[in-house]
Amino acid sequence: MFSATCNAQLYTGMMVLYENTNIIDVYIQEKNVCSSWNGGNAIVGLQNIDGTQAVVAPNRNGLDADWTVTNEAWRFVPSGASITAIKWYEGAGILGTVVGTTNTLSVCPTATTIYTAEVTYTLCNGTKLRETDQTTVTVTGNKTWNGSVDTDWNKANNWTPSGIPNATDCVIIPITSNNPIVSGSNYNGLAGTLSVLNGATLTVNSYNSITSTNWVNVQTSGIFQIENNASLIQINNVANVGAINYKRDADLRKLDYAYWSSPVANFNVSDISTPLALGPIYTWNTTIANPNGGQGNWEGAAGNIMLPAKGYIVRAPSSFSPTAITTLNGLFRGVPNNGIITTPISRGSDINLAFHAGINGTQITNYSDNNNLVGNPYPSAIRGSQFLFDNTTKIEGNIKLWTHGALPAAISSPFYNTFVYNYSLGDYLTFNFTGTSCCPTAPSDLFIGAGQGFFIQMKDGAPSADIVTFNNSLRSANYDNSIFYRNANSQVSNNLIDLERNRIWLDIIDSNNLSDRTLIGYIEGASNDRDSFFDATTSITPYLAIYSLIDNAQYNIQGRTLPFDQNDMVPLGITLPTDGLFKIGINALDGLFENTAQHIYLEDVTLGIIHDLRQEPYSFVGVSGNYENRFILRYTDGNLGLNDVSAYDLSAFINHQKLFANASQNIEAIIIYDVSGKRIVTYIPKEKSKTFTDSFDFAKGVYFAKITLESGLVFTKKIRN
Repeated sequence: MFSATCNAQLYTGMMVLYENTNIIDVYIQEKNVCSSWNGGNAIVGLQNIDGTQAVVAPNRNGLDADWTVTNEAWRFVPSGASITAIKWYEGAGILGTVVGTTNTLSVCPTATTIYTAEVTYTLCNGTKLRETDQTTVTVTGNKTWNGSVDTDWNKANNWTPSGIPNATDCVIIPITSNNPIVSGSNYNGLAGTLSVLNGATLTVNSYNSITSTNWVNVQTSGIFQIENNASLIQINNVANVGAINYKRDADLRKLDYAYWSSPVANFNVSDISTPLALGPIYTWNTTIANPNGGQGNWEGAAGNIMLPAKGYIVRAPSSFSPTAITTLNGLFRGVPNNGIITTPISRGSDINLAFHAGINGTQITNYSDNNNLVGNPYPSAIRGSQFLFDNTTKIEGNIKLWTHGALPAAISSPFYNTFVYNYSLGDYLTFNFTGTSCCPTAPSDLFIGAGQGFFIQMKDGAPSADIVTFNNSLRSANYDNSIFYRNANSQVSNNLIDLERNRIWLDIIDSNNLSDRTLIGYIEGASNDRDSFFDATTSITPYLAIYSLIDNAQYNIQGRTLPFDQNDMVPLGITLPTDGLFKIGINALDGLFENTAQHIYLEDVTLGIIHDLRQEPYSFVGVSGNYENRFILRYTDGNLGLNDVSAYDLSAFINHQKLFANASQNIEAIIIYDVSGKRIVTYIPKEKSKTFTDSFDFAKGVYFAKITLESGLVFTKKIRN
């Protein structure tokens, strides 16, 4: 024990010296700064008797800034080989089976068990000292599979003691005549810990899952089989032991690529579909030169161990048909990834804000060298929006998924019904908080399936590197793991972001009925300037394209501010690969645009035409090239009084913390927004009336009232509290 006093302050600690190992532990109960004692300096360290050699704990040198601490400890261990060796025995004494030789041992007994540790010290003179000690591992709340009824995990009498496991049970799967199967309609089995013993088999059928609060342990000859679209979810950041078999199918043609990421550790990318011989395998290098110009290109990765959370692309086997879809049965075997996982990202040196075309005609921008191919590292789906939130300071707020794999198929426009054309060959689905670029019917969240690789963009700037982080909060049994993107008809899953959305998907179609699509939405929280989470950039390519613009930059998704202003105008650009006849039409609408009274027009600036897109697509003859100023999306036809407030005697104001509204028609609804576009409150009249009054208990300031009348007309009024 050592201590010192200064101005009534006590500095206390303890030092422990281990005679056989020469390890020294220093414990400090309290250390404050006391300038009258040793000038406030203090050191935690050791030196030889001559004072010529020393070792000091980090930041605990007398030359460091004065430091304070409470309840701190340091261990000094001699360099060189350890003189100690340890063996763990199952049972009391050293006659039982040796179960480990490491200082820390993971065990999974089926019942309360004693373990004995034997430590051998080999002294300098060759003498060996042996010491033993015992510890007891108490097993409580365990559930052991007996399979006495059948193979159904979800039956109480299949377990000992009787009862279906919960999230705190130690679940043990031994050898039985009926191997357990987790099956049903999106059923989620639970476990506190999960052990599959030697010779036993546990299967999770497609569209079902197991959630383990802590670790998973699969013994050497145990089999833990997770079928395609099924999931293993874990809550705590713990290490797993033993290999699972995780299946993931991809539908491909001969020349198609699938984007992969491994859900298990130390898996060779070339073994995804053993014994089939795969086509070329690549990963993306952000900073190397691209033949088109700029930076970022594919690098060969065949035979590589798949790094956690890194993306890889793999071409279908040459034995596949070039036209017909064939299912590639992927299989990953290894220790399941779990907990916090990071992967490096980087950006190149191109900060040129001036857009320029590459050798093959694809536009190069300052964002072109920011792309990074990453992937879902878990054997379960992850929530895309939460991943973007967690890494918002490092990456742009969008995710791009490769969906290629299906030949363009004739589809009917959901808006025009009989208007038939083909899906675009530009197969990158872009997702952000405005929506998804390809899928009007898709809800507004994205669940990225297990084994799925995807592109993200590092935020722009000078050349730099960083990391993005994945963690278990991205995982849930409620998340759909059935989507592995490989074809143009994939759908995304349920919307978990409660934002007001009012959206228009516009398509451009050529004379061969090939198309491209863009999305414009009026979204709660978005602005008319560039927003990371609501706007997604695109690059001009030599192919057919339609996009919107913000400050001359091209976007395939653009979010705009609320409340909606019918006088808003959105510039649209197009790329035409050939001369010919083209059409621009509505693919789908939602929110306020589902109301047929809300007009949607396309202005052809070149011809001076304002066309009603609700009636039919706009047809025009075009010459090949890129046109950034040809069209404008607008909501009035330019005639005064189209939705003239005065024509409907509409008024709205706030007085003494009450909202008043009047109109010449019955008022259906009133939504109030603040100046940032955030929705504050929604009023729905309890009965039909041309007048409305209700309390308005909000801070003083400027607001906007979006008023919907019985006829479906929508007006926006600026009001002040």
